[in-house]
Amino acid sequence: MTAEEAHSGFWAGLLRRFGFSPHPEKIPKCTVSKKRRWRLVQVESSMACNLRCVMCPWKAYREIVCNQGLMSQEIWEAVRRRLPEIASVDFTGGGEPLLQPSLVEWVSEAHSAGCETGILSNGLLLKKELARQLIDAGLDWLCVSMDGADKELYERIRPGSDFERVCNNVADIAKMRSNKIPKTMINFVMMHMNFHQVQDMVKLAARLGVDQINFRQCEVIRGEHGKGFGLFRPKESEEIRSYRKELLKALNLADRMNIRTTAFPFTPRQRPVCEQDPRDEIFIRYDGHAAPCINLAIGGPTTFLDREVVLPTVHYGRIPENDLLDLWETDTCRHYREIFENRARVYEQTFMAGMMGDSRKTADKLHEEAVKRMPQAAEGCRICHYLYDV
Repeated sequence: MTAEEAHSGFWAGLLRRFGFSPHPEKIPKCTVSKKRRWRLVQVESSMACNLRCVMCPWKAYREIVCNQGLMSQEIWEAVRRRLPEIASVDFTGGGEPLLQPSLVEWVSEAHSAGCETGILSNGLLLKKELARQLIDAGLDWLCVSMDGADKELYERIRPGSDFERVCNNVADIAKMRSNKIPKTMINFVMMHMNFHQVQDMVKLAARLGVDQINFRQCEVIRGEHGKGFGLFRPKESEEIRSYRKELLKALNLADRMNIRTTAFPFTPRQRPVCEQDPRDEIFIRYDGHAAPCINLAIGGPTTFLDREVVLPTVHYGRIPENDLLDLWETDTCRHYREIFENRARVYEQTFMAGMMGDSRKTADKLHEEAVKRMPQAAEGCRICHYLYDV
């Protein structure tokens, strides 16, 4: 058993002890593996996109990109040199990775270096020939964004796409793969216009042979782009309770159909570390700028829990001018790593003390205590939905 597995097992047991049944993806991660320095490097192979999705936060940014929004070979080479130190490479950012002409080659190189590889795609370009190439290159997981269970709604949300073609592409790759590799998933962004289809999406996923469906909030906003689509709210309400009830029906249906699910809450719950964990993860923008995550790689006006705020842009530096390891050791990067390591330590200690002490304390009570004791989150993270699990 690795250190990370032991850590995850501890957290799973601890949270269940206090009445939680977390998804594996929700368990706080340890820092770095003894074998690989980085658990995950997210490589934005493309900021360019072939669709015009109604909730996309990056529309204005795409108008000012260089190199058509595509990562250059020179930048990839700077990442490739460090692949033996990377456990997993996600080739997704704010655009469509299938627009990257070198994607199959890069996936193959990462796979050959022992990295897990995956992409989040809109699926429109995923024809059989390209799907076969990606499978042969060693792609481990593929997630396709689908926010409607029928042609009319899907194409209204994702202008420029084709519902039947995407469905066929997803079904084809599920049939072509061997031993369920790559793992196939659907991302469903929950919004007012499509929430009534959560159960229909489960049925569609089953027909397409998909392994998992992720019910996500529309949490990334830049200016007016993406604003007003999210279903989450700062506080509990009757509306939120109705959403939760309907989503639970979809999750139960998926369970009966042997489809895994993940789902994000409708109200905020501060975490010690978000899933974009800067302790062992780094984001490389298409132009080589390194950042804690995509949300801090591109700052700007945003809406945080109904408040208008400005998210800062946080960069460690840029490759290939600087080596990836040098950027990892910059003061800014160290700051983010240390802040979240300290927060995770305090959170864990609070729960440990609760287990050994007053058995009457509930998980919610211990969580409140831990949040009060934790140091303040890093700049930007304090006004980011990722840290609040929505």
